[in-house]
Amino acid sequence: MIIKVWSDIRCPFCYIAKRKLENAISQFKNNNKEDVIVEWKSFELDPNLQTNISINTIDHYVSKGAGKQQMEGLFSNATKMAKEVGIDFNLDDTRVANSFKAHKLVHAAKTLNKQSEAKELLLKAYFTEGKNIDDISILLDTGITLGFKAEDLEDILKNDTLANSVSNDQKLAKEIGISGVPFFVFNDKHVISGAQPEEVFLEAMEKCKG
Repeated sequence: MIIKVWSDIRCPFCYIAKRKLENAISQFKNNNKEDVIVEWKSFELDPNLQTNISINTIDHYVSKGAGKQQMEGLFSNATKMAKEVGIDFNLDDTRVANSFKAHKLVHAAKTLNKQSEAKELLLKAYFTEGKNIDDISILLDTGITLGFKAEDLEDILKNDTLANSVSNDQKLAKEIGISGVPFFVFNDKHVISGAQPEEVFLEAMEKCKG
């Protein structure tokens, strides 16, 4: 079974949904012999976002016209949802960072069969550790943890092929009508959007197995 997931590293609900999907896959694999492959697709919530580590994400949205109380309530709710699935959000420390380079690293990790691990490390870096995911040194450190050699990865990340892979994912998202993330496609048959309960993911896998 192949599950294609469009998501952004800057999306809190994408992180929550990743954990819920993983929990559902564990349950599914306990009852089925079928292999499950998760293929991570790139999606940028704001492709034109300029990295600015001098302010946190809440202040960024407020500067764009959002109400501070509204944003604090939204972030508080997301933090509670994350806690329920074992994720610690530190959203007050989350920095404003463009995610394009980070998406390139996720694609590079596919060559090591470690896309999910790369996604996890980057989401944790952004939402828990308050790191700048647009900083090449952060990406290199993450890549080394995955098993890349720093000098090799630096060259890989400069390669236009990865940039094209990110862009192609986003073009495909437009073609199939994806306007928000997370968005899941199970065996090219069944689609789900949003951070749904584990049972919803499990039901989709049961419908599409075989």
